[in-house]
Amino acid sequence: MDDIFSLLENYEVVIYVVLGLAALFPLRRAYLVWQEYRAAQFGLERELAQRRITVSLAMVFMLSLLMVAEFLLASFVIPARPKPVILATPTLDLLMTPEAAAAEGTTADALAAAPAGAATPAAPAAPAAPAEGCIPGQLEWTLPQNGDEISGQVELRGTITVGNLGFYKYEFSQPGSDSWVTIAAGNQPLQDQPLGGMWNTADLIPGDYLLRLVVTDNQNQPFPICQITIRVVAPEEK
Repeated sequence: MDDIFSLLENYEVVIYVVLGLAALFPLRRAYLVWQEYRAAQFGLERELAQRRITVSLAMVFMLSLLMVAEFLLASFVIPARPKPVILATPTLDLLMTPEAAAAEGTTADALAAAPAGAATPAAPAAPAAPAEGCIPGQLEWTLPQNGDEISGQVELRGTITVGNLGFYKYEFSQPGSDSWVTIAAGNQPLQDQPLGGMWNTADLIPGDYLLRLVVTDNQNQPFPICQITIRVVAPEEK
């Protein structure tokens, strides 16, 4: 199903062109048959011509419905679907020298041999970068805010009161990555309200993440992207 949605989204313009060209054939046929209908002198000829016109117009109507369905799917349904969360996995470094690999293995053995009660000091949190593109009172995150730590189920809140609002979505990514995962989307103004649904961070690798609001107006022109930095921490065990 995801492959079908991806095909409909990536080839939206091509699908419109193909359906439009396909509709030209029954339209032309309907026009030619209409000329025959006007020239017909007998009732049977008129009846047959009228049936052929009806069939041609029905084909045009069906192709028009397909174009409308493609528009609704590509413009509203597909952007609003939550995309699967992609978790980072370790990558084998083929350029690592045997000495470096042996040193890494020695470090891992030393950590494994350490007493179970010995706590490993956690890496200090990197200072959060300033929020980017946010407009106070019009386009901003209200929960969480830039630099906050979150864990488990989180209700994301924000303010989106820009003029001529058309559509918005909110996404997350890891710093330095160009891959953004959409959490959810909407098209209604909000004033410090939930953006929709809950974000489960329990399956994410603890660390720094970027959250951004992507907003366009009703002419599909983008507003500045409101982006903040947050830190996901592991839920406390009870």
